[in-house]
Amino acid sequence: MKFKKLALATSLIIIAVLLATWFVHRPKKITQEFASHLSQDRYEQCAEMLQAPSSMEVSPTGDLVLVDHAGNSITVLKEKLPFKVGGGRADDPSDFAMTALGESSNGILDTPAVILYLSIDGGKIRIDRVDS
Repeated sequence: MKFKKLALATSLIIIAVLLATWFVHRPKKITQEFASHLSQDRYEQCAEMLQAPSSMEVSPTGDLVLVDHAGNSITVLKEKLPFKVGGGRADDPSDFAMTALGESSNGILDTPAVILYLSIDGGKIRIDRVDS
């Protein structure tokens, strides 16, 4: 009887540790998956990961239409794509940012970069805002 209680307690501890590890690493995995999809122009997969009302859709002209969590819409021209991980302000409360640079001449951007600020909310990605 004592062995069964010890085995049960040990099993519960192992399960608790595994669940805690999963919860700790889950945001990082979600971030990596979303960033990979976005940098590889896999917009349908990105859209599936977004928490409404945030959305992402490719227009018939190939531009990317983004809607943030407040309902604001912005179109990122296809010439600016793809997005790359990084950018944004260090003091921003978002979890991560991605930047679309577009074309440059002699190392200087032809047009301002587009910065997408993102957060993880309930296992989904939320577009906090888009700066251009």
